[in-house]
Amino acid sequence: MIMPVRNAGPYVGDAIRSMLGQEWTNWELLAVENDCSDNTGEVIAQFTDPRIRHLRTPLAGLCHARNMGLANARGEFICFLDADDRLPPASIISRIKKFREQPDLRFVDGTVITFDKEFRDIRRRWSPDFRGLPYHEMGRMNPRCFSAITWMIRRSDDVHMEFDTSWTHLEDRVFFLSVAHTGRYDYVNEHIYHIRRRSGSLMTNYREMEQAFLRYLLLVKERNVLSESDWLAQKRYFHRMHALIFARQLRAWASARHAWCYFFS
Repeated sequence: MIMPVRNAGPYVGDAIRSMLGQEWTNWELLAVENDCSDNTGEVIAQFTDPRIRHLRTPLAGLCHARNMGLANARGEFICFLDADDRLPPASIISRIKKFREQPDLRFVDGTVITFDKEFRDIRRRWSPDFRGLPYHEMGRMNPRCFSAITWMIRRSDDVHMEFDTSWTHLEDRVFFLSVAHTGRYDYVNEHIYHIRRRSGSLMTNYREMEQAFLRYLLLVKERNVLSESDWLAQKRYFHRMHALIFARQLRAWASARHAWCYFFS
């Protein structure tokens, strides 16, 4: 399990305790401290379980931290945990069982639940509904096999895994796209990841997310992930999605701009 950590002092203890509570006990947690200026390091140091490895990277940025985790991971399977999120107790074991049942699988996912900041109220529940090679599905704006940084990946010596550090938004989507051609995707029915939605997170900056989605759309076209007709459909979906987002924010000009592109692109 790779967990990048930056100024997550109030939350990282909960994330680590969710690892300690896993029904599957043969795990390692790489807590990669990244440019912290709060008490995050002290909180991590309180946990003395030998399965927890505390690393530090001098390079700022989420992708650098995850890449350090990938470079130091030793297990057969790789998955990720953000420092303000949690894993349900059966998160690891349910997916390991799926891998054992299907030795040719490369990726296993499951239900993701998004909570409020205090983990009291459920804001969103997402479950995958796709099985198979996920490459083309990942080319779509709203794929049936992607919600967050939640895939468990079976490692392979012939597949290089690395996050593109030029991305500050959608970096997880870009990463999974880069490996999605290497094997089959499946999922378990259990919920495997709990997201804490708090103000100030990357997802709250819609303008930057708009630019990231546009860049991702162009990346999909550049790599010929989709047919031309499918790509054009995704382009229209992109404009429809952001027209609705900006309309809810009462940003009339931005909403109208995307609505125009939706109807006339």
